Amino acid sequence: MITCVGSVFLDNIVSINSFPSKPIKLLATNLEKRLGGSAAVSSFTIKILGGESEYIGRFGDDDAGKFLKEEFKKFNINFHKSLTLQKTISSQSYIFEDKKGERLLAAFNAKKLLRNKLLIKFLFKKNQSYVVDIRWLDATHYIAKKTYDKKILCIADIDNYKKNKKIEEIIKYASHPIFSETGMYEFTKEKSVIKSLRKLYLKNNKFYGVTFGSKGVYWIEKGIIYNCFPPKIKVVETNCAGDIFHGAFAAFLHQKKSISTSMILATATASLKCKKKGGIYSIPSIKLVREFAKKIKVKKIKNL
Repeated sequence: MITCVGSVFLDNIVSINSFPSKPIKLLATNLEKRLGGSAAVSSFTIKILGGESEYIGRFGDDDAGKFLKEEFKKFNINFHKSLTLQKTISSQSYIFEDKKGERLLAAFNAKKLLRNKLLIKFLFKKNQSYVVDIRWLDATHYIAKKTYDKKILCIADIDNYKKNKKIEEIIKYASHPIFSETGMYEFTKEKSVIKSLRKLYLKNNKFYGVTFGSKGVYWIEKGIIYNCFPPKIKVVETNCAGDIFHGAFAAFLHQKKSISTSMILATATASLKCKKKGGIYSIPSIKLVREFAKKIKVKKIKNL
């Protein structure tokens, strides 16, 4: 079982032809509601790839929350350990997407939801792994420490945060912290991915990763920096590709595949998603992933 803990969003997708150079009125070409959120999308990815997953997060008691719960039910993903806060708006975002698949995203989290300090009872079994994001900071901090103590896999999505002691400890204790490009630079204050990974590794000799969009993913393992570079594709939609990557990486690592193999398969999963619109409905099958993965290589970049 892989337990995914953190954010769930109602994504309101607004399709446009192109982004204007200045604020003006635009005509949308399509409107769509979708489930989003790093931990939530990760749980769908794991399930579609053939794994067993559950989601634990926080919902409001509004129509958005009802819509999101119905999506979990459709895919038979257990979400019943989650909290539903009364008289609270579920997390939502508005995403403008152009024809090239690029996006502009504005997210909203109700203060009541973010300030909630109640934690459920999490289980930490030997055959269990965790995927966490930092939208539910107290839960993620608790899980990172417990998984570290019990030597359980914990893949942490490190993005869009304010640096503080809890963030530092999540990165320290999670077995596999994976930064976004901006998240990495914010934490290390280095402009180079090589220098960033080196700085992290010299402080604490463990795995660190960073996603770079079309440039693939870089990571450091046993003092060696690697890059998994995806083949060139026609991008249709980038929204939630990173969340799908994290879920896929966790799914394959949970199967005890090597980091290198898991990176290749996760990169294949995210790349295939970018070729289709549809959010969680564009997550590819394991058969397609394995076939596309044959086109992807891992390069050794540097020894420390």
